[in-house]
Amino acid sequence: MPTYLRFIRGIIDSEDLPLNISREMLQKNRILSNIRNGSVKKILGELTELVKNKEKYLEFFNEYRKPLKEGLYQDFSNRETLLELVHFKSTKVDRYTTFAQYKERMQKDQNAIYYITGENEETLRSSPLLEVYKKKDIEVLIMDDEIDEIVIPAVGKYKGVDLKSVKRIDSTKDLKSKEKREDEEEIKSLVDRIKGVLKDHVKDVRISSRLSDSPSCVVADESDPTVQMQHLMKAMGQDDIDEIKPILEINPDHSIINKLKDVQDEMLFEDACWLMLEQSMLIEGAPPKSPIVFARRLNNILTRAL
Repeated sequence: MPTYLRFIRGIIDSEDLPLNISREMLQKNRILSNIRNGSVKKILGELTELVKNKEKYLEFFNEYRKPLKEGLYQDFSNRETLLELVHFKSTKVDRYTTFAQYKERMQKDQNAIYYITGENEETLRSSPLLEVYKKKDIEVLIMDDEIDEIVIPAVGKYKGVDLKSVKRIDSTKDLKSKEKREDEEEIKSLVDRIKGVLKDHVKDVRISSRLSDSPSCVVADESDPTVQMQHLMKAMGQDDIDEIKPILEINPDHSIINKLKDVQDEMLFEDACWLMLEQSMLIEGAPPKSPIVFARRLNNILTRAL
């Protein structure tokens, strides 16, 4: 059995297997391979039937969802079947939903299945990265298992529809408004000024089309690992990976951003820029590199505000 079906126990009786050979030869035996493939298809077929009994299947899925998701990464030949077996939480439904059910609910002009990954469901549901999707009434799948961060990008598509992480820079490409802002030059000047403060600590600073209530957020470039993926890589012992810089997005309609345009005190401006970046990273699960410096900046801002 493949490792993702490690919860299966049983005995297979066969008269065809040669017994007087080494374990290594047995593992490469064509008959054994056929038995293995047939057994996997039989098990997945039984699970497909069990899906029809929603209550029983969800009881099973809650217990063994992580191994099943591993199969999406490991078993390419059975991926299509496994894609129908995995379920996810969602911003639209109270209980689990499937890719197929999401696809049925997609808006007519929607070109992708959107999802967000992380470690805490409550935090994910409150993420600033979801603001534009809530505003446009677009469903987002909530993926709070660590393995989702590895598996789902490897899948890429479901029945020809792209799977897009809302944590990536291009996820709002199809949602951007084409209206030209009157203060576009003023905003561009502010963006350049923020870049000057954060310099080598961010990959870029951009005007956001995904924020409506929050002043800022961080996203990953299409070719870079997300903050969560970096945590996973370090947890797996890859301590020598280079630091990946985030992209900071700012909300041009937020009161903090509008007030920043007129700030002439350079120290105050720098503290505000750093706090926007660090609080955005905190939301993504990355603590400040220096809590002492973070607290000092926060105290400086609070002193000015009181």
